[in-house]
Amino acid sequence: MFREYMLKGTMNPEVQAVFKAAADISNGVFSLKEAANFYKVHPAVIVQFIAESTEYDMIFSKRGDDDSN
Repeated sequence: MFREYMLKGTMNPEVQAVFKAAADISNGVFSLKEAANFYKVHPAVIVQFIAESTEYDMIFSKRGDDDSN
């Protein structure tokens, strides 16, 4: 889902819910189970979104480090 969002800019209600769920989990507002129930999104979708988002952040932060050398 993160990849779809990045490539297509899709911001449908499901993507918005997953975004909010991931943010709330990372900010300590909800556990994975609580966020999945609150936003009515399958936990695996949230986990996949967080994993893809983290991978993206790692790649681009590394590229930024390489650019500064």
